Amino acid sequence: MIWLVMVLTGLINFIFRISMFSGFRNIHLPPSFHRYVSYVPISVLSAIIASSLVTHNGHEISYDVGKLVAAFIAVACALLTKSVSVTLIVGLITVWII
Repeated sequence: MIWLVMVLTGLINFIFRISMFSGFRNIHLPPSFHRYVSYVPISVLSAIIASSLVTHNGHEISYDVGKLVAAFIAVACALLTKSVSVTLIVGLITVWII
């Protein structure tokens, strides 16, 4: 099932990327489609971040405390500043310090 999701996500991503160069820009899609597609970058980024923080290797879940602390500090910074650049800088500096 996970392979199906990965392949479909890759195909959808490819279609969106190639549509900029193929001349299909003038096709208007329904607003409901745009509403659902707007959540794709957030969900993909969340999955990438979550998989880098916590891993499952067979019988147990493992994590790096330093990465979790840096992630919590970055989330707090994001909530306070609402700035992507500041959040990235604070998160990276926290990882480097830890």
